Amino acid sequence: MNLSLPSATQLLVRFGARDITEVAVPDHERVIDSELLAAAASGQPLDGWPEEDVAIAVAALARIADAVTRARSEVSFYLRFRPAGEDAPEWVADDLAEIARYHLYDDAGKEESTVRVLYKDVIKRLETLAREDKERGASDGGQSGFQISQQPRLMSRNTLRNL
Repeated sequence: MNLSLPSATQLLVRFGARDITEVAVPDHERVIDSELLAAAASGQPLDGWPEEDVAIAVAALARIADAVTRARSEVSFYLRFRPAGEDAPEWVADDLAEIARYHLYDDAGKEESTVRVLYKDVIKRLETLAREDKERGASDGGQSGFQISQQPRLMSRNTLRNL
């Protein structure tokens, strides 16, 4: 199954560079300029930036990559009932970005947090999709566990001919 993962640049554009920079920078580091993280994510030269800020940007990009990987793993769990060769609906790619953003927010576990509410909505949609896939008869890995077997035929025209 093909799932296109959101890049760091896509997350920065979609959710705002400043917001993603603030949550992606490790807690023990100072927050860097969001322009630096955007430049690092897009592969631009970073020669004009201080070395310690570049190191923080690299650490932030690593956290973003980890959040995206965790989001993909989570989505793959819900898509495990999808038949082999059948792609996920297009809305799953958008939801993958929402899940990745949720994983970047370490301490935003407040129930009323917008990020958490959106995450719960995404999970509900994925649970519904998994339930629908399962009801269509697919099991883990897209292989159906249903098998038809029968006993060999005991009576036929030939065996009953002499009766």
